[in-house]
Amino acid sequence: MVYLFSLVLMVLSLHAAAPHTNALIDSKSPYLLHHAHNPVNWYPYSKAAFAKAKAENKLIFLSLGYSTCHWCHVMEKESFENEKIAALLNKDYISIKVDKEEMPQIDTYYQRIHSRLNNRRNGWPLNMILTPDKEIVYITTYIPPKDAYGVEGLETLLPKYAKMYRQNPKQIAAIVSENKKRIASAKVLNPKHTDQNISTVYVDKMAKRFDRIYKGFDGRPRFPMASYLRLLLDIYLLDGNQKAWKMVEQTLEAMAMGGIYDQIEGGFFRYTTDQDWIVPHYEKMLYTNAELIPIYTRAYLLTGNALFKKVVVETIAEYHHRLEENRLFFGATDADTKGEEGGYFLYRYADVKKRLQKESDLNATQIETLLEYFDITDPGNFKEDLNNVHFNTGFDEVPRGVVKLKKILKQMRKERDFPFVDKKIITSWNAMMIKALMKASVLDKNYLQDGLKSLDALLHKNYKDGTLYHYSIGFQRPEHIAFLEDYAFLIDAVLEAYEQTYDEKYIQLAKKLTDEAKQKFYKQGVWYLNETAPLITNRYLDKYYTTPLARMFHDLLSLASLTYDLKFYNETKKMIEDEKKKILTAFDKSPEALRVLIRLEYGDIILKAQKEKLLADKKEIAKVRYPFLLTKPEKSKLYLLCDMQTCFFYDANLSKTIRKIEERDGR
Repeated sequence: MVYLFSLVLMVLSLHAAAPHTNALIDSKSPYLLHHAHNPVNWYPYSKAAFAKAKAENKLIFLSLGYSTCHWCHVMEKESFENEKIAALLNKDYISIKVDKEEMPQIDTYYQRIHSRLNNRRNGWPLNMILTPDKEIVYITTYIPPKDAYGVEGLETLLPKYAKMYRQNPKQIAAIVSENKKRIASAKVLNPKHTDQNISTVYVDKMAKRFDRIYKGFDGRPRFPMASYLRLLLDIYLLDGNQKAWKMVEQTLEAMAMGGIYDQIEGGFFRYTTDQDWIVPHYEKMLYTNAELIPIYTRAYLLTGNALFKKVVVETIAEYHHRLEENRLFFGATDADTKGEEGGYFLYRYADVKKRLQKESDLNATQIETLLEYFDITDPGNFKEDLNNVHFNTGFDEVPRGVVKLKKILKQMRKERDFPFVDKKIITSWNAMMIKALMKASVLDKNYLQDGLKSLDALLHKNYKDGTLYHYSIGFQRPEHIAFLEDYAFLIDAVLEAYEQTYDEKYIQLAKKLTDEAKQKFYKQGVWYLNETAPLITNRYLDKYYTTPLARMFHDLLSLASLTYDLKFYNETKKMIEDEKKKILTAFDKSPEALRVLIRLEYGDIILKAQKEKLLADKKEIAKVRYPFLLTKPEKSKLYLLCDMQTCFFYDANLSKTIRKIEERDGR
């Protein structure tokens, strides 16, 4: 209620102050509402908007973004609040704004087109000029207002294409035709590969991409790439590959010590703009943190490294404290504060030094050492004299005063405005976080109850009258029906709830959701990401988070194993084998899909014992070095190890049983 009231107040205050109001004013999306008072006559993505373009015979300017996107804000300030550019758009175009988190199917569709036409990194904002029939004339990401950076600005582009459309429609038709040819001819590279020892092939490929100095993969910007780390970790657990483990361990340590991690309040930022993990882009995305928590949890269980546990505990605490409401988690926080990138998170050397001098008993030398330890310098490590806090790894010992300085830095933040929070409750992202909480419950049993309560809240909020929805916001009833990703990650969370509690209601719910997902998205042997036109086929690409179909395949395998449904297992196996060629073609881009193939090769092991034993042994079971281990209650007083067709080992001793599991792969 508080959020809804504040949102209404925000809209009313903007309405009172702003000289312009467009058709976005009735939207529920925070991103669209941001643009509701632009001088541009924006329309939401709708049949009415496209019909208007046809009726008035105007080109369409379509722009995709999201509420915590830094460059979306830049473009709004530079261009969409610019009266001159607004006049150009209003005169010759029908302008349509899309929240990519509200309509991910539209975003996926056009991102793929951009990728094929431009053969380079895509992202947001994504802007395009379309014909009234939605044919592509021009598509790109950020566009400056004037010609700059070697590209044409909106002041050049908009009148150029409008004039061309009025005076030389054949030229527009030729551009559209050429774009169609390029889109159709663009093929995914099909590298030579062998599926023999594919794990080794993958590790060797990732080793070539691994940064041995700063850790992590590829150049910059540098993302955490959770699914890449997860597969490398699993390969280590399966065959002891030390090369795989070192890449995981060193990357986790580098991120935990670096600027991509919020050293003061916890939680990871989306990525860093440099390759040494120092300068982040200051968005905190729910999916980034939700996918990293289980990896850090597993790494802690393997190593006992307190740094890994600290990351898990602090990240969960930050989400509970600031980014949770009624047991559900908000989608993202903005990178900017009052128009300043990272404004909430950055510190000036002189300000911090002054506070230390005033509020601590440290001498001048100790203060300088402490500031150096946190890399807070006079010239600044971000820009000008601004510093992003991270640990200087050149220190052999932790200097005196670290706890005091962190308290001071946290207090300084309390004196600032926190960035805008996008309060959408997205089903898929919440499901990821719910699973993360349950996985982390081996560190703190309270996380399990948190996760179960959040799962109940999510189902109550976004699963209405037998219909699953993609997101909701405030007290408004959800409207946008769910996508494959919502089902895939929700089923995953529900299955995790079953293995944490052994309550049969979760198995029944997983079956129900699975049946719904197959009915909605699996048509004539093809999986689609959405249910309505334009239908988007799956693409194996773990770009920002795990590709939904790979997650769904894992769900299907887990459900088959936990229910001993051999027919369902064989159907799932056939489904995956039909996709094998595609997966192997893209295995270095979608490690989670490759992980599905490796899982089929090694096979699930189901550990069965009395429910009370399984619950009591939870931490020891979580440490087992086999990634495809499931658990299921059994009345037997012994521990049993089973696969889909038989039970192959039993013993009264858990340690012996675990040794048998870990020896099964031949080690």
